[in-house]
Amino acid sequence: MKRCFLIILAFLIVASPRPALAAWGDGLFPDALNHWAAEPLNFLGALDIVRGYPDGTCRPDQPLTAVEAVVLLMRATEYTVARPANLKIDIPAGAAWAKNDLALAVQNGIVADEELRPFVLLQPAPRYLVWQFLARSLKIPLDRETALDFSDAAQVPAGAVPAASTLVRLGILRGQPDGTLRPLDTITRAELLALLARMIEDGWLNPLPARCLEGWVQAVKQDTRRERAAAPGTPPPGTEPAPRYILTLSTPAEGSKDYPLAPGAAIFGVTQTGPAGLHNRQVLVILNRRGEIAFTRVGEPRQAPANLASLTGTIEKVIQGRGYQVIIRDLNHDLHTYQANWATTVSGGLRRLKENQWVKVTLVGDFVWELEPLAVQKFSGTIDAIDSRRIYFAGKGDKGSTIFEYWDRARLSDKDGKKYEGNQALVSGTHVEITYLNSFTLLEIKFR
Repeated sequence: MKRCFLIILAFLIVASPRPALAAWGDGLFPDALNHWAAEPLNFLGALDIVRGYPDGTCRPDQPLTAVEAVVLLMRATEYTVARPANLKIDIPAGAAWAKNDLALAVQNGIVADEELRPFVLLQPAPRYLVWQFLARSLKIPLDRETALDFSDAAQVPAGAVPAASTLVRLGILRGQPDGTLRPLDTITRAELLALLARMIEDGWLNPLPARCLEGWVQAVKQDTRRERAAAPGTPPPGTEPAPRYILTLSTPAEGSKDYPLAPGAAIFGVTQTGPAGLHNRQVLVILNRRGEIAFTRVGEPRQAPANLASLTGTIEKVIQGRGYQVIIRDLNHDLHTYQANWATTVSGGLRRLKENQWVKVTLVGDFVWELEPLAVQKFSGTIDAIDSRRIYFAGKGDKGSTIFEYWDRARLSDKDGKKYEGNQALVSGTHVEITYLNSFTLLEIKFR
């Protein structure tokens, strides 16, 4: 199937009815099928940022005007969630439809006042101008030192050189296969998508993050709710809708959840026909606004390595950046930081973990392979007797004594859960609270 990477593009959100969706795996736009930018186009379609034209096409090779390029960039940023109040700008009548996006772009320093003129906004945009828009959106100092090592670098207007140098240094702008930049050529939608895609991949843009999930497919199953017996109004045999599939997706943040696969979903990176080819594979998925998987990029299989290790402890902290880090306090009160990635399986998800929650972690080096919250029990009492292996607590009434085994393997803590540094020995008469899984597996002994 097709390959590329992901991103953002678009112009025109059309309210007209769409034609029938493409076949499973072919994606949302017929003219994107087998196009070099098919993946970013479908990525945008899944996010409803672009819905195409009334005929269902997205016209990826169509040149963009400068105002269209600004709109696409603004829709790919966080700025669109907060419209500016009463910001007055003078724009040509032909760009009135994009006034809000242009105002946001001016407010955030992406478009300069002199670029609001008709001969700039309403004309096909040269590449160098779009590079300037993109570079300004990064909100970082522009590069004035990196040389442009391209055969036609001299054609880049002097005012656009810092923007081009910045994008080259960051790996966003890579030039053409023949070693040129072609800065004066008009940019197409597909070309802008490629640039926006790299910005998303590198974290410079992050539109609708809640609808972008990365993990692995635990199961592929059919939606049995659609398999109903014939009834009045049911389509005649041979005209029933195609089977609807449900993917059980495991992500480190959310754990295992079921998501329906949208009709006409775009699938990239797998050659096997049908949803069964997604099982046990790494996936990046985009949910549409109905919560269906509309875009999938398939990666490597999830295979358990041979060198697994395990650790039992409590959650000290879960840190979320571009990925997740988990800090664990072990039974010796030592702290360990581990990475979570797409293959990490967490029952209930990392977001539900709480500080001081007991967990068992299966590790591959510094990466979490599996994390299982533990159902612990607690017992409080005064030690009646203790030896090298057992702790005895006297029973009350008709209850016999309570015995815990292997107490020396448990973590010793003060009443606040910190490492016990006191002088009191663990002897008969000491009042303690014990956290345990069973009478043979003690996790913590807390001095009270």
